[in-house]
Amino acid sequence: MDWAYRRTNDADSIVSALVADAYGVDPARVELVQRRGAPEARIEGRRVELSRSRSHGFVAAACAGPGEQLSLGIDIEAVQPFLDSTTEPALFAEVILAPQELEWFRATTGAAEVDRLNRLLRTWVRKEAVLKSLHTGFDVGRGGLAPADVVLNEPWEAPLCLSHTRVTVTDLPSRDDAGTDGSVMMALAQNAGPLVLPRR
Repeated sequence: MDWAYRRTNDADSIVSALVADAYGVDPARVELVQRRGAPEARIEGRRVELSRSRSHGFVAAACAGPGEQLSLGIDIEAVQPFLDSTTEPALFAEVILAPQELEWFRATTGAAEVDRLNRLLRTWVRKEAVLKSLHTGFDVGRGGLAPADVVLNEPWEAPLCLSHTRVTVTDLPSRDDAGTDGSVMMALAQNAGPLVLPRR
């Protein structure tokens, strides 16, 4: 499994280069399939598992390597636009957190609002990655899951997905060589199965 991120609006070039590097082929041999929903790449007709995310001029992507049987989800969120928004921590928490997660959130009532928002954003990024790895979305009417259906541990701990135990979640570092200085949060989820192809 490989992943990358850049400050760019050209998601296709990042995905092509990532897949080509993982499979040791020329990027010109990577076919990007333009469909609604999860992105898809193919090499000589063979599907490559990948995930992609965008946020405020940043793009992150992850792909499975040859022989890896797993589904992936990656999410990236720019921190400052979220902090600068009018998001009210308690209202956002009610939308995205499961009842057991609300316990840790309520325990942070005395903390600074910026700290509470950062913890909520960390949780949101992890949940988005998990949902992508399950090849579902938030549209419950079309078979998706509500954010509260994904249950995680406290955001200040190493991530664990408590509701979907075959999914491993990792917080990804925002490296200085991309020039972000921690201005993005990223998470990667690897779903060991059963492997479900994205709905089209």
